[in-house]
Order: sequence, then C-alpha cells, then structure tokens
Amino acid sequence: MKEMQEWFHSKQWGELVDIQAHASINLIEFYEQYHAHPDWWQKVFDFLKQDLKSLEVGKYPLVGDRVFAMVSEYETKSPQDAKWEAHRKYIDLQYVVAGQEVIGVLPLGKTIDPKDYNEQKDLIFFGEQDGEFFTATPDCFFLFFPDDVHRPCMMIEQSEPVKKLVIKIAVAE
Repeated sequence: MKEMQEWFHSKQWGELVDIQAHASINLIEFYEQYHAHPDWWQKVFDFLKQDLKSLEVGKYPLVGDRVFAMVSEYETKSPQDAKWEAHRKYIDLQYVVAGQEVIGVLPLGKTIDPKDYNEQKDLIFFGEQDGEFFTATPDCFFLFFPDDVHRPCMMIEQSEPVKKLVIKIAVAE
C-alpha cells in the first residue's frame, strides 16, 4: 500500500498535467490498471496536457477503440433527471473543462435496483439511492472503475452549461 501511495503522490503517472486527481479515486485500482497498460495511460495524460477548452465537441481516438476521449457540452440536470450508472468494459476519466456540476459516487456492492446491462453501450443504470456527492470543477478529474457507480451531470443550485471531457480506458484483464 505504501508503494501505491508513494507512486500516486509522486505523480509519475501524470507528469506535467496541471489537473489534480480527485480524492475519491480508488488508488489500488488506479495503480493496478495503470501498470497493466502504462502506454495507454500515458496517451491519456498526454491528451490532458493540451488546451482542453479549445477542443471541439466530438470523439477523439487515442488507442483505437481501447482508449478514446469524448468532449460534450450540456446543461446540468436536476437530481431527479440524473441517473446512477456504471460500466463493465471501460474506466471513465471524467473532467469538467468549463462550468461545474455535482457527481455522486457509490460502491457497486452497496447498490440496489440495477437495471438491465446494455452491452453495446457498456452501461447499466441503477435506481434511486444514497451515495457521496462531490462538486466537479476544472480543478480535478475523477476516475470511475467498474466497481464505482457514479451519477454525473447534476446541477448545484440551478442548471448551468458544462463542457466535459470523458476519456474511456478499456479495463485491463
């Protein structure tokens, strides 16, 4: 565990990236996934070094269909309209480029009311439940692994525009 923490805090994984990693990130899972494919993760962090505000909405392949980035713009939602979700095949790196939103996080083992898994979209939704909630700003990125159920896109007090980057990284097997 000490080795993982030293690795994480040394920031060897994201040298010269000004964006901080959110404290909610599962360090054990990050360490294992990073070391399974460090070349993939290097592409991810190299992508984060550019002027992200100038990116056009769309999809950007980084390592074929194994690692790709998606830029979107939207209005934040009321909590009733934001859904809990998880993925089995991909890790989500979520970063709010402009604006702010609330993101909920909940361990998969504590969820209730799962819906049908959509293999094509690598997406499963869950019913209403409690979790931890964090404000996502351009100061930090979040990582969601398959055991991390998350609820992104929620408004803080009122709906506001957000520009967001989501990088999908295939789960190492």
